[in-house]
Formats: sequence, C-alpha cells, structure tokens
Amino acid sequence: MPNKIHLPVDERFFEPILNGLDGVAITDAQGRYIYVSESWSRLMGGLTIEQVKGKYVKDCIPDTLLHKALDERKAIVGHPVKILQQDSGQAFSSYYPLFDNGELIGAFVHVIFIGIKHAMAFSYQVNELATQLEFYKDELRKIQGSKYTIDNIIGNSPPIARLKESIERAAMTNSTVMIEGETGTGKELVAHSIHSLSTRKHAPMIKVNCAAIPSELLESEFFGYEEGSFTGAKKGGKKGKFEMAQGGTLFLDEINHLPSQLQPKLLRVLQEWEVEPIGSKVPVPINLRLIVAINTNMEKLVKEKKFRSDLYYRLNVVRIILPPLRERMEDIPLISYDILEKLNHQLGMLVEDIRPEVFDLFRAYAWPGNVRELQNVIERGMNMSRSRSLEAAHVEEYFKQRQGFSTNLNRSKRHM
Repeated sequence: MPNKIHLPVDERFFEPILNGLDGVAITDAQGRYIYVSESWSRLMGGLTIEQVKGKYVKDCIPDTLLHKALDERKAIVGHPVKILQQDSGQAFSSYYPLFDNGELIGAFVHVIFIGIKHAMAFSYQVNELATQLEFYKDELRKIQGSKYTIDNIIGNSPPIARLKESIERAAMTNSTVMIEGETGTGKELVAHSIHSLSTRKHAPMIKVNCAAIPSELLESEFFGYEEGSFTGAKKGGKKGKFEMAQGGTLFLDEINHLPSQLQPKLLRVLQEWEVEPIGSKVPVPINLRLIVAINTNMEKLVKEKKFRSDLYYRLNVVRIILPPLRERMEDIPLISYDILEKLNHQLGMLVEDIRPEVFDLFRAYAWPGNVRELQNVIERGMNMSRSRSLEAAHVEEYFKQRQGFSTNLNRSKRHM
C-alpha cells in the first residue's frame, strides 16, 4: 500500500489547492485512508493523517457511500453525511474512483461543509424548488389532460381491488379499452388512471364527449380541417382531436352517442391509423391509444342497428366494467370522507366528521347516480350544517319520497 500520493510534478504545487478546499481525502481501492488534507483535518476536529492512515473511511464516517462508489466504479456526488465532530452545519461528500490503466487503485473524496446559516438557506432553497417542481408537474398534468391517477380511486372493497388490477393490466398494453359503467361511477377517472400508468403518460391525453358536441361538428372536432374547406373555417385550418392526441391517449366519452354517419369514418381510422382532415387529400398518420366509455348496453344498440357491429368489435378489445356504488357499500365511509375533505377545501368550510347515523341513511339507498350523487348529497348536507359534523338531519330530507330508498331503516345496524 503506498504511503503517499505520487504526482507527476512537485506535490507542494498542489498543497495550496487541496487545502483551499473544504476537505480532501484519498483512499486505496479497499476504502482506507492514505492521504488527508490539512483542511480535512481541521474539519474533522484535528484528526491527522497519522491518526487515520490505514483506517477504513466507514469507521470514521459511518454513513459514507465510498464503498458504493468503489463497488460500482462510478462517482457519487453531493451525498449528505454526518460528521461527528461538527454539529453546527451540514457536510456533503463526493466520491470519485481513481483508475490506472483501467485498474481501480483508490478514490478521491471531496467534502464540502456548509455552516448552519448557509445550510438553512440551502434547505429553504431546496424546499422552495421542490414546491415549484410539484406545481409545474401539476400544471403539466393539467395541460396534458391527465388529471387523475389510480390513487384517486377510493375504496378497499373486492370490486375496487379487481378494478385496479384491471386498470394496471390495461396500462401495460396499447390496445383499445372500452370502459362500461353507469353515470357517476368514474369512467373518466379510470381513463385517466390508465393513461397515467402507461408509457404514454408524458404525452397529451385528449377528451371528447361525443354527447356534448353537435353531430354536425363532430367530424371537424375529430379530424380537423384545412383552411377554406367550408364556410366559417378558421384561417390556417384546425387540428382535430386525433392529431392533438398524437403520441398520447384519446378518450372518447359516451361513444354510444356517436352519429351513424361518423361511425364508418372512425372504423377506417382504427383500421388504417391515419386521419384525413376535412378539405385535405393527404392522410395524416396517427400514433395514439384510444379509450372509449359507454353508459348503456352496447350489444342492444348493435342489435337495434344503431351502432355498427364491426366498429363495436374494434372498440371492445379490453373491457373494464365499473361496479356501481350499491355493489360496494362498504366503501361509502372512505369515499365520503374523501369528498368531505375536498369540499371543505373548495367551499372554505370546516366540517370534520360524519355521524354514524348518516352512513345508515346512505346504506339504505340504492344510489342510481353513484359517487356523483353521493357528492351532491354531502355538499347539500354541509351547507345545511352549522357545526363541525354532518348529521342525519342535514341529509335525510333528500331521501324522503326518493325511489330506491328503504323506508324500513334500522339505524341500530351499522355495518359500515
């Protein structure tokens, strides 16, 4: 083992440079000290090279990552370490393996010590940057359209466990997904969850509600148009939703409302994976993942000739069926408290608790509007409340004379 560093020129030339750094140490290939600078000795409370030579770095600095840098033969930069002799600041170590003709011969360790004031300022800056990063990540998600993740699906019931498993499987492929569920069950939430788990998560997610756009405008919304292609066309033309979703996901909600004249055009898109803007003769290749949602029995529409069977089979590749709320009543407390927290933030209110008898009322109702209806009832009750608890009196008026509500309610049965 060498006892000194062999440099190509006079070592005294490097001493001022090494001592000008906060702390410098050099080790052998096994991670034992063979050199430390004077500044390192001062930083370590007066430890000299005679005291540490031949000792393992981890014996002096337990949380060192030198061994990792040596094992992986790669540099590690800016690792925070606790120096026992220093309790008024923060130290950061960088480890650089040294090689001679490809053979590992040791490591160069550079320690930077930041006093408590600088450390606090640095910590504040890091926290501020982290906050800004989260803000911009959130803004990016909004721009791209992926507003929700699988974590936003609330519940521990077996139907929800199966649903999440289906979402995770669907996210692993690029196949078209058909989401089936009643109104208010969270079809859009599932679509966003699939997108956010997929390899396309950093690309746009574009949504089109087929029931909300007049049928005569759907074609231009889907495929776009060239300038001058029809009266009122924008100068420069317009990209359609398919082009806007390039590389990402296109979510067609309520696909069962797609007009019959547009169904063969959508079928051609799925066959050729290209679109032709209105007024253009040049097809545009597309690369996207298609997710559609329905809230009705599609087989019935196909039998009634209201929806093309060949298009239906193209869309119905991966099918995910959402459980209605009445089939997972055990999730209602979790969902309710999640809704309560969000509404408190949105409405500037402070309703912290939900009384057990409220859940008795909830359990006695069939919830045809599912989670969306549950949110409506909780928001109504919060506006009736003058305390920090949601009570039966605040919501029971809603259920009176309402179809699907059990009049033989036994409030002593609280199985939620």
